[in-house]
Amino acid sequence: MKGPEKIIVAVTGATGAPMADHLIRQLAPVIPEIHVIFSSMGEKVFRQEMRIPKNHSLHDYFSEYHSIRIWDPGDFSAPFASGSGVAHAMVIVPCSMKTLSAVANGYSYSLIERAADVMLKERRTLILVPRETPLNSIHLQNMLQAGKAGAIILPPVPAFYTYPESLNDIKAYISGKIMDSLKISHKLYPRWSDPDDDNSKRS
Repeated sequence: MKGPEKIIVAVTGATGAPMADHLIRQLAPVIPEIHVIFSSMGEKVFRQEMRIPKNHSLHDYFSEYHSIRIWDPGDFSAPFASGSGVAHAMVIVPCSMKTLSAVANGYSYSLIERAADVMLKERRTLILVPRETPLNSIHLQNMLQAGKAGAIILPPVPAFYTYPESLNDIKAYISGKIMDSLKISHKLYPRWSDPDDDNSKRS
């Protein structure tokens, strides 16, 4: 599969920073341009869950990857804030219910929601990884509305047919499902196998 060359990854204020971190690190070696946006609360949660010292910037944290550029959520001068500034796909991971609501209702109060709005209006790939449980009817309606507008709703639900043995296995599965939707080849998790396959007989 030939995947996109320019991807936006947005991190919002819900628990799930390890999923975002894992995905970014899988994309960085294979995607020429990765534009990362942290909401203000998204950055706080990311720093807490990834245990990043206060004296370390997020630029330092991802400094080993030259394909990554981090944008301020208030910077609407970013090229992908316009449909003419092409980004091929966008992933919001984790996607808070606040961000989901804004995307579903076309409310672009920051660069994250504006970029998502551009993805929808230009019919480009937008993946939302909602992180909330349990869900109320408003959450469900917003997911339905975003889905009808063209977004891919990809809840971070683990699979157990892969026999995960660690948290990293679960993160790899979620990243793999996202990369499948982005049409990026990977070997992050074993595919569903034939019932006679040896792997399916593990207990």
